[in-house]
Order: sequence, then structure tokens, then C-alpha cells
Amino acid sequence: MKKLSLFSLTLACVCGFGFGFGSCSDNAAPESETQSTSVSTGKIAAAPWVKQFEDTFNVGSNLSQWTKEQRSDYNSWYCDYNSSVPTTQWRDGKQCLEIKTTKLSTYKYQSGFISSNYQYKPENNTEYMLSANIKLIAMDGGNYKSFTETYGAWPAFWSVQGNGWPTKGEIDIMEGYSFAPNASRFASNLFYGTAVGTNLLGNTAERNYPGNFDVNGNNGWHLYESFWKMKDNVVTITIKIDNVTVATYTNSSAPNLNLNNFGAHSIIFNVNVGSKDSSFIDPNKINLFSTVMMWVDDVTVYKRPI
Repeated sequence: MKKLSLFSLTLACVCGFGFGFGSCSDNAAPESETQSTSVSTGKIAAAPWVKQFEDTFNVGSNLSQWTKEQRSDYNSWYCDYNSSVPTTQWRDGKQCLEIKTTKLSTYKYQSGFISSNYQYKPENNTEYMLSANIKLIAMDGGNYKSFTETYGAWPAFWSVQGNGWPTKGEIDIMEGYSFAPNASRFASNLFYGTAVGTNLLGNTAERNYPGNFDVNGNNGWHLYESFWKMKDNVVTITIKIDNVTVATYTNSSAPNLNLNNFGAHSIIFNVNVGSKDSSFIDPNKINLFSTVMMWVDDVTVYKRPI
């Protein structure tokens, strides 16, 4: 998840990137009006892929494979993470992880952040595939709104080694930014540095999704994937959306990048609100209606020899 200032980087280092998320089941919110037509993009993981990790977020799950965050976001003055926010819900006829934002006051929002206890990185001549089916949506009272109608939401699906950030790297599979009435923006990104708290890449590794990416397509459900491999000690990271490649990273993709130094990563889902940079996200324009939500139908990690 993008780090916008040296202050936030240093704070991340001092606080140690505690990770988070909670459980329980709350069925108060209605399901999507179009649930009968929703079909998540299928995953292809035939042999020689072997499953290493999975969570289907069954309703009633205590999310024991995850750690819940209770803190302010490092990149925003306006978002606090509460460990009670993440829940498991029936949404669009699916059992999902739900991360929901709530407006607490004019300039303060509550949201959620969850990190897997499971960690992974490729050994030489292996490849890992991290996949999640995700939907982003908003609500205005009892009425559903498109994510694209909101302003100031910042959801993310990423992996990171938090200890000593960013010396063991960070892989942002999806970062979404809502800027209504202008177009929303989605991107992948990498972060890396040789000293704790100092990102050497800036945003030189950021890759915007193609202009034809429609977050509302397929009833809002999309398959987000990261392929992380090491072949003969050469590391490559590929990001795909709905089975279409949107970014491929090697050490030559950005100055100072060294993918060989990336460490074992945890998997993270969170929804940030606002930013510490008012020229990036204007706090006076934030509009999430009643709530913005991230629904995660499932997340898996597969491994294969190459």
C-alpha cells in the first residue's frame, strides 16, 4: 500500500506493521440487488499447482488464519482501523470477508485491516500464485452505489514483510482510488529499500490498470492475482486481473529494485480512507455515502515447480 511520506514510513517502522482483522457474522446489511446474476471469475489451478493456503470466509468463521489491526492508518489522517470491523457475511449469494467503512465524524472514518498469519516466498525454481475474488461497492442507506460514485476510498489487496519495511519488499496487487465525479484509478505497485523506513523506488514501479478495466463489470466481482516466481535465481512478479496481465516486474523494472531480497510475505486486505496528502485526496471532498465495502469471496495460494 502506497507510502506517501517519510513520516509515515518511519512510523510504520516504529509501530512494526501490526496486522489485523476480526471475525463474527452480522447479517443486518442486505445483499446486492443483482446477486442472482453474480459469477466470480474462476481460478485455474490444475496440476502441477499444489494448494498451500486457502480461506473461503465461511459465515461464522473466527478468521483464525488472520491477525486483526487496531490503529490509525499510516498514510491517512482520517482513517482508524478497528479489529471489530472485519466480519464474514453472505453477500451476492457468497460467503465473504467484509470490510466496511463507517463515518465517525467530519474528518474521521473507521475501517478494517487484515493480515494472514501464513507467509510465503518462492524458492529457486518455484512459482507461487496468490488469488482473490473481490468486489468493491458502496451503500447509501438501503441503496447500493457503485464504488466509482464515491470519493476518497482507498481499498487494497497486497502482500508484504512488515518487519523492517521496506527491506523485504511489498507487492501491491490492487490499489483502488475513488475520485468521483472524475474516474476512479486502479494500479499495482512495488516498494523496496535497503534501509528501514526508506523506500528507494518512489512510485516508479506503479503500473495503472488498463483504461478499459471496469470495476462494475461482472457484477463487480474480479479475480486479482499475483504470480511470484524464481527461475534459475531470476525473480519475476506478474500481476493479472481477470486472467489478463496488467504488469510484469523484474529487477530492471525500476531503479534500485532487487526482487531477490524480498522476504516471506503475509497477505493483506484493507480499506483506507483519505490521505496525508490533501493534493492527492482532498479531505473536504470525501464521500463514501453510508459506507464503502470490500467483499472477498475467497483467497488462495498455490505453488508449483518450474
